[in-house]
Amino acid sequence: MLNTPEEASDSLLDRARRGDARAFEDLARTLERPLHRHALRMLRQSADAEDVVQDAFLSAWRSLPSFEGSSFRAWIFRIVTNRALDKLRARRRHGEVPLEPPVGDEDVIWAEPVAPGPELADLAGDREALGVVEEALATLSADQRAALLLRDVEGFAYEEIAAITACEIGTVKSRIHRGRLAVRNVLVARGWKGSAG
Repeated sequence: MLNTPEEASDSLLDRARRGDARAFEDLARTLERPLHRHALRMLRQSADAEDVVQDAFLSAWRSLPSFEGSSFRAWIFRIVTNRALDKLRARRRHGEVPLEPPVGDEDVIWAEPVAPGPELADLAGDREALGVVEEALATLSADQRAALLLRDVEGFAYEEIAAITACEIGTVKSRIHRGRLAVRNVLVARGWKGSAG
């Protein structure tokens, strides 16, 4: 009998690697909601998020026999993140959406906080503030948004994010720091002080 979710996931992964489609479906089902949420926050369009997640699962199923990593979760998040970034690049090529923050917002967004602002962890129960956070996330570059979401929403370690995004750990830390500043500054600019203010 399996005692932990990790053991159950490892068992499903082992069976899926041996070609058990049902085991892969069960494994996919456990990750579908967080992957969709991540893709939606990256892309801000539900249909695109669904396409990215389904494409990632299909790609993972096809590549599963050669998967040698230690974390299926990190691997599938890497696939979804890369697919989302590809879709954002395609939008930019077609003039739909910039990958970088809008010109003119940089002074407000990237500066050190002018006033103390809320910690992102304090926002969990505040629906209005979370709406502003979603707007602030849209002002980030795609790479910064991905790193910030992977760390602060999905809980990946810096090392895992570096592997997922294929960049140096220092770059990951910088993207997360700048992303947090941007979100905090947007909240401060909107007058959000939190429940204590």
